[in-house]
Amino acid sequence: MTVGRDVAAEGRVARRLAPRPSPTSYVGVCVHVVAAAERAESGTSVATPDHYLAAAWLPPAAGPSRWPEAVAIGSPTATHALDLLLCQLPADATLFLAGRDDVDAVLAAEILLEVDRNLEAYQREGVARFVEAERARTTQAIAARYTDRDAGFERFRARVLGAPAR
Repeated sequence: MTVGRDVAAEGRVARRLAPRPSPTSYVGVCVHVVAAAERAESGTSVATPDHYLAAAWLPPAAGPSRWPEAVAIGSPTATHALDLLLCQLPADATLFLAGRDDVDAVLAAEILLEVDRNLEAYQREGVARFVEAERARTTQAIAARYTDRDAGFERFRARVLGAPAR
């Protein structure tokens, strides 16, 4: 599906994006959650656009918060999703876009699934697939980055308990 540029939205978003984190900038994320597709609906082929989830957390100066302040879904571009998100923040607020490992995009997606009564079935399915894929990616990252192996404990265990290292 080919989509024209929304130059006005691009300008609005660009003016409010912070180039680096700051104590007073909201912290946000924008992720692709629903892929464009052709699907059959009542015997007719229907094209559905890409959808993006955008979420914003309070600025660091407000203190830590697990919960996003605002969540939006937009299509067909990330810019449109960010434009919708920025409409929910104070007019003078700036937004620093963090990476998806810096904030909890899954929590934002779960909030969207729970509270957005206007999502269509294909959108719900796409967002749910995103949540599932992110959880799998997180599980893989945990397995790759963390361990309970402690060489000192293994030596202690072998010496005191006579138990071999696992």
